[in-house]
Amino acid sequence: MRGRCIIILSLAINLFFCFVSFSATLPDENAAKDLTNKIMTKIANGDIDNAFKLMKPYVPISATEIDSAAIQTKAQLEQYGQRYGEPIGFEFIDSTKIGDSVFRFRYLAKMKNNALPWVFIFYKTTDGWTLNNFSWKDSVVNLFEKN
Repeated sequence: MRGRCIIILSLAINLFFCFVSFSATLPDENAAKDLTNKIMTKIANGDIDNAFKLMKPYVPISATEIDSAAIQTKAQLEQYGQRYGEPIGFEFIDSTKIGDSVFRFRYLAKMKNNALPWVFIFYKTTDGWTLNNFSWKDSVVNLFEKN
């Protein structure tokens, strides 16, 4: 009976670790900027899969969620491919730090016919910086707002 309980407990713990995402951290803002530059380089080359693979270790969400975000991004870029045009590069817009715990980098993914703003928000955990949030839109309007 005791052996059975140990096996069940062991399986439960292993199952728990399969579903919990432990994100890697970055040591400082410069490392975060290097990461986002690498991500944007992949996006500028049309390599969405590898852009999201670069993000994956640093986001505190499940692998399934980030894989889903990659699939949705690829689908949207393909759906509106003619409107956006082919990727032709990227441009760093700005960074904003709020207190000692949060900062944001904003970029433009430059497409032939349109610019797509990308936002990366990092949070300082007790272990280092994680990519707490990322997003992209198909409108540059928000870049003109004071925030």
